[in-house]
Amino acid sequence: MPYYEGTPVTRNPRRAALAWGVSAVTLLSAMACTNAGSGRARNAGNASADASADVVQRPVNSDATATAFLEALRADDFVRATSHFSRNVRRELPAPKLADVWKQATAGLGVPGAWTVIQRSEAQGMDVRTALLTFENGSLLAVIVVHPDTHEMGGLWFRPAPPELVQAVAEADADQSAAPAQPARLRSESISLGAAPFVLSGTLTLPLGGPGRFPAVVLVHGSGPHDRDATVGPNKPFRDLAEGLAERGVAVLRYDKRTFSHGAKLNNGISLDEEVILDAAAAIDVLRRHPEVDLTRLYVLGHSLGAQLAPEIAMRAAPIAGVVLLAPPGRPPWDILVAQMRYLELPVEQLAKVEGNVARLKAGSRDGDLLGAPASYWLDLNARDGVAMAKKLGKPMLILHGERDYQITTEDLTVWKQGLAGISNIEFVTVPAANHLFIKGSGKPGPAEYSQPGHVEEMVLDKVSAFVKAGG
Repeated sequence: MPYYEGTPVTRNPRRAALAWGVSAVTLLSAMACTNAGSGRARNAGNASADASADVVQRPVNSDATATAFLEALRADDFVRATSHFSRNVRRELPAPKLADVWKQATAGLGVPGAWTVIQRSEAQGMDVRTALLTFENGSLLAVIVVHPDTHEMGGLWFRPAPPELVQAVAEADADQSAAPAQPARLRSESISLGAAPFVLSGTLTLPLGGPGRFPAVVLVHGSGPHDRDATVGPNKPFRDLAEGLAERGVAVLRYDKRTFSHGAKLNNGISLDEEVILDAAAAIDVLRRHPEVDLTRLYVLGHSLGAQLAPEIAMRAAPIAGVVLLAPPGRPPWDILVAQMRYLELPVEQLAKVEGNVARLKAGSRDGDLLGAPASYWLDLNARDGVAMAKKLGKPMLILHGERDYQITTEDLTVWKQGLAGISNIEFVTVPAANHLFIKGSGKPGPAEYSQPGHVEEMVLDKVSAFVKAGG
């Protein structure tokens, strides 16, 4: 039986065909039926919650509401489950009645397993999340209707999952060979951050366990326009970090970089604040508002440029428990650039041109550009002293370096070690055979190996998770 008050967006094109099972027409019909005599759905949802609604802190978006509700159902915690209902739905479906409905809906299905949100829709001004729930002996569809303003549930509907639908979902997942299925020991929520016109999309990956509060990490990209996975060829190091850390009990937020999502809107005078710092601080704010994040164990993890700026981000978004730096640059940025070009044995003419531009920058010139970026950008970057910011921050710090990293080398690591000498709450770790992406390789390192698929080393995941979970 449905309990309701009140143009699908699917993970891939095949799933658009799955909407027949939970069409907007069906939802609107059921919502109108249940709302008879109760007034407008949005008005009912805006009524103040009664005392039982305060069992848990209100989720921050519709995906979080659906996830928290399904977690509670799987744990047979019906009081916690109904705490996500609006007052009207809770009146019609209190915890004992929900327990009966759940028992009837899952009769004969056996032990509950994982779930997948297969459709995100909107109907009559309400967010609709359709999840396929898997069990030991079958599957079940759950349609969850959420007020987009209050994040309270305004409706619920269970129905058996048709075999054709289960098969279609399985085929859709199989189609995503470039994006392996999310491990069963974690879950994800879609998030947005920042302000118009530069709103960014991202993913919050959480451990499957609960209820509880998890230590959490924001991932900050290196230079260049990166997606949330920091994709380089077939490799997705930020996805590896997010899923690997979540499996180890750490929540991870990653997002598409501003230069990736809004590059066409940006002018050539973009600053590092606009490219990196403001959005990283906004991501930290998202974590602070999430009910499952332990605010005493909130960390910034930066890679390359993101590592150099991580201490500054932590200071500007204080309080932060600590920072994790993966391959932080230590030398001046133009020195790193020239060293890389020499290492790669680029043409003499090209190297000479770059060295001439670097010489002008070092002399303080604000004219011209270097590799397409204006002088103002390079001077801004050179002025960001990561080591000095780290000392000023005074928080626990984990610094990792890949043994085969030809981009950020032992020269950079030495700068950090010398600059932070004598500080007790800092740990340095060298990851054997790892390159700049912290993926293991062999032979002389170079850009060609980034086209070979691999994964972030388990040692990195183990070190970072232990550091974060211990509170630094």
